Amino acid sequence: MGYKSMTVLLDNSAGSSRRLAYALALAAAHDAHLMGLHLTYSPVLISDPYAAWAPILAEWEQSAEEKHEQARLNFYAAADKAGVKVDWAGYRSDDMQDVIAHARASDLTVIGQRNPDDAEGDFGGGFPENIVLRLGRPVLFLPYIGEMPTSFEKVIVAWDGGREAARAMADALPFLKLAKQVRLMSVSEKKDKDHDLPDIDIAGYLAKHGVKLEVEKNENVKISAADCLLSAAADMGADLLVMGGYGHHRLTELIFGGVTNSIMRHMTLPVLMSH
Repeated sequence: MGYKSMTVLLDNSAGSSRRLAYALALAAAHDAHLMGLHLTYSPVLISDPYAAWAPILAEWEQSAEEKHEQARLNFYAAADKAGVKVDWAGYRSDDMQDVIAHARASDLTVIGQRNPDDAEGDFGGGFPENIVLRLGRPVLFLPYIGEMPTSFEKVIVAWDGGREAARAMADALPFLKLAKQVRLMSVSEKKDKDHDLPDIDIAGYLAKHGVKLEVEKNENVKISAADCLLSAAADMGADLLVMGGYGHHRLTELIFGGVTNSIMRHMTLPVLMSH
């Protein structure tokens, strides 16, 4: 089992080239095919008549096409240099369903954490939620600052015994099997008397896949679960955090739950999420 097809979401932000370089290195390490999906922001008209916007839209359209073409050329040039087999497709920010459908054909999708200081990579508040909660494939989020290793020697798996955590753990197996140290970490605000057996079962499951595992239970924790996980990752020198992507509906919108949302905003290392 391995990641033989990957997708990277690119855009016109300053961090996109960094994300591409990372995805190419990751694809090369796993001998995987890489699909580049380039997203261009689609403007929202906030008033009528359309004629008043026509000159502005024409100028924006030309600029968007030029940026898209330059991104395509850069993509193929970088892929050729890296020796990675690739394909390319371009979308607008309001083509989210098409983007998700395309990414479902990959084993892993690489996406960047939203940088609050770079509007070019901001496609709306529901963008990362839609990708994780609707994709049905693991998503690897890259922090917009800091080092990003493509080989994960030390990995933390956030574990609560739930469906999302189990899905993320299974989706991360290609990384876990190559890691030198894997810590299965649970975080609870109180002592959990009924949670020993699932941890033992999961440790046995991972051992069957050749994963060397240590189990850490954190009970009566006084800080948030997100802070506890990120603090443990820093202390361990972890290269990757694996966790379930938890969400809920707010009217017609899918949004992240509290822990997932906090990790998304404050991540300090690559985070693999599944829902």
